[in-house]
Amino acid sequence: MLRPSAGANFEGVETFEELLTRWRDAEARGDARAWEPLLAADFRGDGPAGRVLGKADWPGRAPSGAFRWTILRVTPSVGVATGHRDGAGCTVVAARRAGRWQIVNVQRGS
Repeated sequence: MLRPSAGANFEGVETFEELLTRWRDAEARGDARAWEPLLAADFRGDGPAGRVLGKADWPGRAPSGAFRWTILRVTPSVGVATGHRDGAGCTVVAARRAGRWQIVNVQRGS
């Protein structure tokens, strides 16, 4: 179960939380088949030093540390989670389209 930090906003987060949990678990296993349907067709990953990856290029990799979400914000159609992983900042943006949540952007800092 995802364990956000104290002070995180949980209003309406149940479905978005499930998406974050599945993505985190799939990445931790390096399981591309599991995380591929979680990413939108127009997914964009922004990494350190300006590196930009599309859905086909997104690597499923095993992080050395767990996600620690500090801010969760959810509307009926958009969810944003901000926190830390592996000592670096991480923001995940998801959209609900046609009744389905998918990740549209991940930003990772150095």
